[in-house]
Formats: sequence, C-alpha cells, structure tokens
Amino acid sequence: MTRQPELALALLRLMLGVVFALHGVQAIFLKGLGPVTEQFRAWHVPLPLLTAPLVATLQIAGGVLLVLGLGARPIALALAGVMVGAIYFAHWGKDFFGTSGAELPSVLLVAALAIALGGAGKPSFDQLTRGAAGSYKPAAPLPKARAGKGKSA
Repeated sequence: MTRQPELALALLRLMLGVVFALHGVQAIFLKGLGPVTEQFRAWHVPLPLLTAPLVATLQIAGGVLLVLGLGARPIALALAGVMVGAIYFAHWGKDFFGTSGAELPSVLLVAALAIALGGAGKPSFDQLTRGAAGSYKPAAPLPKARAGKGKSA
C-alpha cells in the first residue's frame, strides 16, 4: 500500500470541518446564544457576551472553510486556539474522559494543529487556487557540502 499524505490530510480536514461546523450550529441554533453565553460566564470565560457568539460563528464558518479546504492552515490554527480555550476554561481539572472531560477537545486540538502544520491536503480549494502551496510536501534533502567551498584562508 502506498502512502497518501495528501489524502490523509484531506480526510482529517473534512471530518474536522464537519465536527466544528456542527458544534457551532448546535451552539447558535439548538442551544441558543443566551444559554451558551451563560455557560461561558459560568466557566469564567472573559467577555462572554462577545466570546460566545464569536466562538460559535468561528466554529461554523471555520468548519465550512475546512470542509472546502479554503484557508485551511490559518483557519485550523484559529480553531486550535478555540480548543485551547475550551480545555482551559471548560475541561481543565475534570476527568479526562466523558462529556465534561478534555478527551474530545484534545483530539480536536491535535487534529487542527495537524492541518495547520500539514496543510489542506488534496483535493482542496487551497490546492486548486494556489497550486500545491500550503499543503504537505516532503522535505527536500539537504545539499551536500562541497570540499573547499565556503572556507576562508
């Protein structure tokens, strides 16, 4: 079986985008911003009237952009920041597993960092609009040093 890092990144990006988008939809349309803002207040998140709708909107818009593979690296980095905040404010000090634990946010954090570091993968709009820029590329081998070059007498 051959390695497929571009496809692996694309699959990870697609699932991550769906999960984030659905969490944002849940916050705004199912729970409602009022209860979500109150939960942010209970977790002692700074400026909950601002941060609750901002986070939910970022989850929806960022999730959709990840699914499309458009601006995947900066979007994934922003969503990783959201997960750092979630772990710190909502899950720190609780059991790692379960609905209140940091298990899911930790997985989402690492997956977002993988996309931020590796790119959108193929297929993606990033790949279509910028060629392969922003996607995984194996590191080029270092050039071999030539004897006698670069030395001063």
